[in-house]
Amino acid sequence: PYEQEQITLSTGARVFGLVLCGTALLLSIFFFAWTSSYRKTVVVRASQPLFLGLLCIGTFIMASAIIPMSIEESDAACQAIPWLFTTGFIVVFSALFSKMKRVNQMYFRRDCRRVVVGAKDVMKPFLFLLTANLAVLISWTVVAPLTSKYVETGAEDKFGRSTSAYHSCYPQDASKQDITFLVLILSINLISLLYANVEAFRGRSIRTQYSESKFIGLTMLILLQAFIIGVPLFIVAYDSPTARFVVTSSLTFILCTAVLLPMFLPKMKYLRKYQEQQERIAVKKKLLKKKQWALDGLAYGDWQSEGGAPSAHYQTSFVNDEEKASRGLEIMDMDEERHRD
Repeated sequence: PYEQEQITLSTGARVFGLVLCGTALLLSIFFFAWTSSYRKTVVVRASQPLFLGLLCIGTFIMASAIIPMSIEESDAACQAIPWLFTTGFIVVFSALFSKMKRVNQMYFRRDCRRVVVGAKDVMKPFLFLLTANLAVLISWTVVAPLTSKYVETGAEDKFGRSTSAYHSCYPQDASKQDITFLVLILSINLISLLYANVEAFRGRSIRTQYSESKFIGLTMLILLQAFIIGVPLFIVAYDSPTARFVVTSSLTFILCTAVLLPMFLPKMKYLRKYQEQQERIAVKKKLLKKKQWALDGLAYGDWQSEGGAPSAHYQTSFVNDEEKASRGLEIMDMDEERHRD
């Protein structure tokens, strides 16, 4: 009897990918909540909550693409993968590119105004990339929609029949099994990444508040490296559902963490240092206030012992007399207790 082995995604690989997905989603939610909680602090305001929030939203959308990757025999899952991943990448890239481009413009213009990335600055590259990618995605969905299929491998039995088939997402019409749309999307985003890395190289010596320009450049470089390394690995592992899923889920996770960790961990460190500095300032103010209370107690003690109002002589000559200041504070406390009684 003729039997064909169906090669599907292994359970271990599915669990591995979903763990990566859950980790990336939780990181996006955590950093978004952190940004919202500390949006009024000097560190977050200097980086602009809008910019940080877009990074979290983009990585959340991009990481969620791992979920349909793990689902087999579902046409909706096949069609959702490029939409989720591309949309998330556009949001992340637009925010990073807008901030870096704006910093470079301000620096090379020698303008001393404060660098601010507003909604309009983010929307320009976002709308351009969104329009270009949407045009390709819509055309792809209409002309050659992806469906869940089992593709026969080259292995054959002695009768020339295929002995195995692997699960994959292929166009519904077998005559349209080309990679034109995939190549177009990859080309658009690769060119954008290359241009962004050129801008990052131009601004490598720019010093911004909290070294943000340096971390944006580092993130752009990691994105480009992941792109260059990940695409060949995806092509090599395409015939194996397990290997393909491990590569794509790992690549997606790397892209998300490469955006979130360099952009947020240094800010959390700077915020902690800022809070510690503010605490030290508050302690100093408290000590100064206590010192002033001691001086007031000193003057009050002199007044009680002399039977008159404290003179300028007593306020200046007994500044360092801790014993008399302590006695004055005790007398003040006794007077307060007497009034309460």
